[in-house]
Amino acid sequence: MKTLASVLCLLLASASVAQQAPDAGADAGIPAGVLTKPPALTRQVEATYPPEAAAQQLEGTVVMVIDISETGAVTAVEVSQPAGHGFDEAAMAAVKQFEFEPAEVDNVPAPVRIQYAYQFVFRPAPPPESSDGGVDGGAPEAPVNFSGRALERGTRKPLVGAEVVLPELEQSTVTDSDGRFTFRGVPVGTHAVLVVLGGYDRFRTQEAVSEGLETQATYYVQKRFFSPYETVVRSARERKEVTRTTIQAAEVQRIPGTQGDTLKVVQNLPGVARPAFNGGQLVIRGTSPQESGVFLDGLRIPLLYHFGGLTSVYNSELLEAVDYLPGNFSAYYGDITGGVINIRSREPRTDRVHGTVGVSLIESNAVVEGPITDTLSFAVGGRRSYVDLVLKAVPQSEDGPNLQTAPRYHDAQVKLVWKPAKAHTFTVQALTSRDRLALLFDRPADDDPSVNGNLDVTTGFNQLRLRHQYRDGALTLDTQGLLGNTLVQFVIGERNLRIASTDVYLRPTAEYVFSDAVSVAGGIDVVANFSNVTANIQAPPREGEPPSPLVTEGLVTADGHFTQYFPSLWAEVRWKPVPGLLVVPGVRAESYVFTDQEHRQRTVNPRLAVRYALTETLSLKGGAGVYHGPPIQDEPTVPFGNPNLGAKRSLQYGVGAEWQPVPEWFVSSEVFYNDLTGLIVRSNSTVVRDGEQVPERLKNGGVGRIYGLELLIRRSLTDRLFGWISYTLSRSERRDEPGAAWRLFDNDQTHVLTAIASYKLPRGWEVGARLRFASGNPTTPVLGSRRDDVTDVFIPYFAAVNSQRLPSFNQLDVRVDKTFLFDTWNLDVFLDVMNAYNNAAVEGVAYNYNYSQREFFKGLPILPVIGAKGSF
Repeated sequence: MKTLASVLCLLLASASVAQQAPDAGADAGIPAGVLTKPPALTRQVEATYPPEAAAQQLEGTVVMVIDISETGAVTAVEVSQPAGHGFDEAAMAAVKQFEFEPAEVDNVPAPVRIQYAYQFVFRPAPPPESSDGGVDGGAPEAPVNFSGRALERGTRKPLVGAEVVLPELEQSTVTDSDGRFTFRGVPVGTHAVLVVLGGYDRFRTQEAVSEGLETQATYYVQKRFFSPYETVVRSARERKEVTRTTIQAAEVQRIPGTQGDTLKVVQNLPGVARPAFNGGQLVIRGTSPQESGVFLDGLRIPLLYHFGGLTSVYNSELLEAVDYLPGNFSAYYGDITGGVINIRSREPRTDRVHGTVGVSLIESNAVVEGPITDTLSFAVGGRRSYVDLVLKAVPQSEDGPNLQTAPRYHDAQVKLVWKPAKAHTFTVQALTSRDRLALLFDRPADDDPSVNGNLDVTTGFNQLRLRHQYRDGALTLDTQGLLGNTLVQFVIGERNLRIASTDVYLRPTAEYVFSDAVSVAGGIDVVANFSNVTANIQAPPREGEPPSPLVTEGLVTADGHFTQYFPSLWAEVRWKPVPGLLVVPGVRAESYVFTDQEHRQRTVNPRLAVRYALTETLSLKGGAGVYHGPPIQDEPTVPFGNPNLGAKRSLQYGVGAEWQPVPEWFVSSEVFYNDLTGLIVRSNSTVVRDGEQVPERLKNGGVGRIYGLELLIRRSLTDRLFGWISYTLSRSERRDEPGAAWRLFDNDQTHVLTAIASYKLPRGWEVGARLRFASGNPTTPVLGSRRDDVTDVFIPYFAAVNSQRLPSFNQLDVRVDKTFLFDTWNLDVFLDVMNAYNNAAVEGVAYNYNYSQREFFKGLPILPVIGAKGSF
């Protein structure tokens, strides 16, 4: 009896990274760790069929995890799904002798970890050969009369390396890179067909072969644990930043409470505080949301979320990953003292046309992408909410505010990628986003003089982005430009504010690798905003100022043009003096120019990051740097603030460690301290401007300190399980003038804990949960009030600023997905339950008209969201 063992290789090249450590060029706007070439099997060794299994005519599949070096050698083999009966030992012995053409990451040979399945298919021994050998060496080769293609059911991905077997005829073949197979000389008649591939259900069918005809077939083979994403675990690469977390789109499509919005997952990472009402603000390490920067492919984006944080303005289907840097980031980023969120968009798919359509209770979205020519590809995405359409059918109160236009938003993205040559990539990307909310108050004017008339809020932006990337050997050039406009319009009664700006960005970046030990990078960063502002509104409250009745505030009027211009230069060196040690000194020079400014401001920002690998799995990290943030929004204008304000300064320090015992598990911890000076505060002084004494309004008089501990334990995406636990212990304090007492920042949260897990079950089911806890936000209690005879309203007086806290927050979100697979498309139906045990969060304090009574006002109760997404 003769048996044959079949070897199947599952190389998942379009993969998501399980805890990838980016290369040194990541922060320079260069895509980090892109798998440009998967490993290819060049030498295959057939395993010995275990005698025990052969005697019982058993078959089996051994799934292994294989480490492949940058030379293509197999360095480690581990069985992840055993088959028993001697199959495991036989498969490991054979695979250890395999040889591969090495994988390439960013076009450079690199070590990778792959999932590999070895299939054992039992076949009866062939009949004995005749005495003359039974071989006619001169017979002509039979024609192809049976061919076909093996594809993954639901996605139509070609199955590479799948074995197609005709068991009764003892014939087999392996599919090519396009999933195709052929047989020659198959006898006329009906024959059993078997398709086997690790990680997939065995596919069995029958095919009829007719005389003189070629039978052609297409087989849709179902994955055991279906996911539209695939997994390659790449070995760790050198990193130059102190703290960085990269979230792949594949990992977060189904995290509970996010409705499949990748960008909302950022709010669950260490150092990020919970925003009020679960809204769209990003509060990183206790600072205000305006102190952190949100970037798309290295260029600023005006808004990250639509109204109230319902969903992000960039379609998650078009994302590759999100990079989160809470502090101590490289010289590539500037003009901010908080953290960095860099959204990395992916290139359109080029194998064929793909489409995705999603619907839920609040919105619908669609994406279409694919190739136009061999070198040109496209992607188009769009989204539109229909909360306004739903609420129109709801009866409205006769004595309350009536909705004229409910929250309504839309966004769209268009991307073209052209690769005329291997070294050149040209990208054109256009973005648009718009939000609108309108309320009509029917209350009589004398009932509540501070709320009367109408409320109308509109925000939006448009951007056109151009990019050219050049990679050739040691030199990498990345040039980006942006032209856009932003609109913010706010009307409440007779008060109004309208800001319409034209935005211009230019960012060329260069990197050169001199050797394995030394590389340099640098570039220019230019930001310009030209705004037209009209306003008749109260001055916005500053950090720490509790709200007061609107009628007691004086109105500020403005009607003019304002310019903000921020040119910068940056450079850094990546130096490896000894194995395991990486030293990255850098510097960034920034300038800030404003309309009506008397003196141009310049700052120098030296930075240093150090990493040292104690072992292959344990690394120490540390860094220090100077960061400046210019005045923002209305602060440097004459009507609202002071054009001669200086930049805020942050001295940031951080030390920590990272432990990665296996590529799937990652543990990171860091202790950080931020020393803040030049914080912008109210001023009651006057200054001389144009020969006249005028109010100073704002000045750089505050100082602050933020310190704490961050911990992340992460299980990266595999076939079935992923999740993480993040914890932040921090304190953020400030002093608004010399000699004043220290007080808490408005966004200080002492404890923030998040635990997330998602698990794939058989038959297309997936379950997940997210548990969150956060300390309550600081609040300033009212001690009493006095009646103002002029306005006939009560004016509160307060205790010490932020001297109390709201009750702590805790919430459980649960999500259940069911995927239905069809031959050429798949449908995901989900139920996402926010606040599953109906514990509405306390979001603030409301008072009656004379401040003699108060009560908490709360956020949303339990909120189930049902939706579906179809993809082809």
